[in-house]
Amino acid sequence: MTQPDVLAVSAADADQAAAAYGYEVSPFMTRTAQATDAACPWQLIGFTDDGVLERAAVAWIIADAVMKNRAGHTRAYQWWRDAALDARPLSGDQARLVESFMQSVFGLPPKGTDADDHVPGYVGEWLWYLLTREERVAGHEVALLDPPSWSVTEGGADGFVVHRIAAATDTSLIFKLWEIKKFTGGGSVSATITSAATQLARRGGEYIAKLSWVNAAQPGDLGQLMSELTELWMRADPRGGAGVSVSTNTASAPKRSAFTQVPTYLPDLVHEGQLRGLIVAVEDFSAFAASVRGYVWSAL
Repeated sequence: MTQPDVLAVSAADADQAAAAYGYEVSPFMTRTAQATDAACPWQLIGFTDDGVLERAAVAWIIADAVMKNRAGHTRAYQWWRDAALDARPLSGDQARLVESFMQSVFGLPPKGTDADDHVPGYVGEWLWYLLTREERVAGHEVALLDPPSWSVTEGGADGFVVHRIAAATDTSLIFKLWEIKKFTGGGSVSATITSAATQLARRGGEYIAKLSWVNAAQPGDLGQLMSELTELWMRADPRGGAGVSVSTNTASAPKRSAFTQVPTYLPDLVHEGQLRGLIVAVEDFSAFAASVRGYVWSAL
């Protein structure tokens, strides 16, 4: 993996830049609608200004969100954050506690994990999660958004979101199951998009069943949705849908027709809005992911 360039911008400076925009990644990025009239419309996401500070701010936001989520209600997150911002490495029990929350995905310095694709894949999932959480869609409100799993290799859905939409007379819930992949090679991302669509077609029912079980205790209308979720997916009900997200290098950003093959693999999802695509194109995505890891490691 490309070595992290985190030392170009300190955690404290990256945090200051991130704080100016409420620790959201969206102000640093553009969203361009593509193929809006197609069966699978998609968005192209990229940096507004791909400068060193902007990249560092987004990398820090992801690192901070990851550690806050993984540490849960323990003291590890605050210990990690304070040490990173003060450039004061943790030691002893504090270091060991913090390490336990990062090791399964990022490994530990200086070598990290033996699987070079784990960190870019995980960073791609978190970018999707943050962009989905921040997206403003008229008449839509995020009712449920599952964060990325503990492990990159954990079986199940990569992304799942439920929106509450206001209708003329009542309020309804709609959901989408997402497959999230990364493509950091050369050439076209089409094969990666096809792979994701194929996986949704082959294992989508299994993923949905697991999600209905995991979220069975949700209250009110969310709980009701979970009780019906698998059946809704099986009959391709208009309330359900699927999405494919790919994080890639800027040079690999696809053409307008990139997602035209998705309906072929999910032919039952024919209602408007049931299919959606997303491309997050970042210059040297592997290096960007390595900088996220560098910020995660900066407390050690």
